[in-house]
Amino acid sequence: MKHVERIVPANFNLFFFGDVHIGTLLHDEDGFDEFIERLNSPYEGVKHNIAIGMGDYIEAIDHSDKRFDVHSVDLGKIRPDQQMDHFISKIRSSKKKIVTALFGNHEGKLLKYYDYVRSACHQLNIPYGTYSAVVTFRRKNQDNHLFKVFATHGNGSISSVADDPLRITANLKLSLKRKFKNKFADCVIQAMGHTHKLLIARPKRLLYLTSDGNKIQQHYTDSLQDAEYIHADHRYFLNTGSFVRLYREGVSGYAERAMFDPMEIGFVVVRIRDCKVVGADKIYV
Repeated sequence: MKHVERIVPANFNLFFFGDVHIGTLLHDEDGFDEFIERLNSPYEGVKHNIAIGMGDYIEAIDHSDKRFDVHSVDLGKIRPDQQMDHFISKIRSSKKKIVTALFGNHEGKLLKYYDYVRSACHQLNIPYGTYSAVVTFRRKNQDNHLFKVFATHGNGSISSVADDPLRITANLKLSLKRKFKNKFADCVIQAMGHTHKLLIARPKRLLYLTSDGNKIQQHYTDSLQDAEYIHADHRYFLNTGSFVRLYREGVSGYAERAMFDPMEIGFVVVRIRDCKVVGADKIYV
């Protein structure tokens, strides 16, 4: 893992993007272009945007991989170096906005040959985040941090066997929360990619009562975002989406053959105002 620090203003937007999968014909090029455009445009009236890359920028599936399919591969970007060169060309103009870039399981399959994400980070002068990173955000000339983020490409699935849509959504959020609740409890935002799901589990403040012997008062649980321990109920949990289609005319990818359900394509933006995390939004492309 890696520790990264970033100096930030009081108001900014933090984008989480990943699972781009350049190299497959199922990659949504237009959607990724929209992400880059939004990263370079004001969001909710705030101009300062930065981003964390969550891994799997390239398909990185070679002929030796059982998932390789000549019918779904982009023949113009069949080699991993071609795929990463294309990613670099897309992100180069925004490189100063990238806080760190993680590698994913797809790039990880090729680590026995070459670390494509480390090389890309070196070329772009971006902090290399390894597979997981703790990112600390600070104001300039101030020792105390504003808040921390734990970002990892992730592993396993986020799933539910329920039938009712309300219960499905609740179960997915609980599954995501379980992944993180015992990891880096000083991080108010905890994010993973990998599953291609676009999911936000927001903090839940609970009502409780107190009495001074004369009057009963109501309060809500809360914690400081820069605390040493932040209760899991007070953290944001993110599953950061993808830029991969499930279906495309004339193409059958491994996700289609596995009968995966369709998912929203996009990314997550976290809003920071007056040095505080105030909300998180799913952005569909």
